[in-house]
Amino acid sequence: MSFTFIPACGEDQLSLFDSPGRPSATLAYSLDRPFPAPRTPLRGGCMILGGRIRSARAAETANECRRRGIGTVVCGFSPCPGLELLRFCEVLRRRGIRCVITERCWQEGCGAAMLLSTAISGGTLRRRMEEALSRCGEVYLDLERTRRIFTLPSPDGEGRQLSPAEPERLSMEAESGFFSPDLQCKVCVLRRDEGVRFVLYDDPDTLRCKTDLAMELGIRKGFLLMNGEWSREDLEQLRQAGKNPAIRR
Repeated sequence: MSFTFIPACGEDQLSLFDSPGRPSATLAYSLDRPFPAPRTPLRGGCMILGGRIRSARAAETANECRRRGIGTVVCGFSPCPGLELLRFCEVLRRRGIRCVITERCWQEGCGAAMLLSTAISGGTLRRRMEEALSRCGEVYLDLERTRRIFTLPSPDGEGRQLSPAEPERLSMEAESGFFSPDLQCKVCVLRRDEGVRFVLYDDPDTLRCKTDLAMELGIRKGFLLMNGEWSREDLEQLRQAGKNPAIRR
């Protein structure tokens, strides 16, 4: 069994990715505004739902899913009051719709799967996956593209987010580079007058390493943001590597 990559994109790009047996996810929905007029069915695809959670709109969300053939709702609510979340998930569960909740919002008793980001800058990704699975038996991955730069010391541990083009340019200027088995991403080291800097970044090769680890632990699905994070070519490369293990690295 191979890992299932679910591309998440705007309505205008859905036709590029939606095909039988390969679900996609639409980014068009938010509880902060009226739902858009549906353009095409999604045949078992997913809805990425943002905004401020309102359990009063749970039935409307379930009806929209039925109209479009959506089987899974991924909730990225902010903020995320506990009781409202429980009510929202319960309505969708009764209508046969799966909920996936971000790790930050997920709570015991919500009956939903957990969405876990693979972009980390400390600890180990294996441990994070194991901890997520110990809390929730069903985990999906948010295959967020790591691209951050850190200046030591880094008090907040967050670093600075890089533009999509910066990691490749900085890696060419780096004094050294390596693959981190703990973070499952590439690291390059830059020495500047202002001190040492570390760049953490992903590409299709490191993402495949992350999904290989996930498969080993029993996690088999993940979402890729196609709006500037990953390209259609990246997605096809990842899928082909899954079919041909010899070309994964």
